[in-house]
Amino acid sequence: MVACYCRFVFAALVIVFAWWHVSWAPIALTVLGALLAILALKRDWCCRVKRQEKK
Repeated sequence: MVACYCRFVFAALVIVFAWWHVSWAPIALTVLGALLAILALKRDWCCRVKRQEKK
C-alpha cells in the first residue's frame, strides 16, 4: 500500500470548506469533489505506485 498525500490534502480541504463559511466555499467544494472523483478513476495521477517487474 502506498500513501497518497494529495488525496489526503483534498479530503482535508473538503472538510475545512464544509465548516468554513465564506461566499466561495460551495465553488471550492465542487472543484475539490470533481478532483476527488477524477482521482478515484485514475490511480496513478498523483500517487506513485511501485510496480514490480516480472522476471
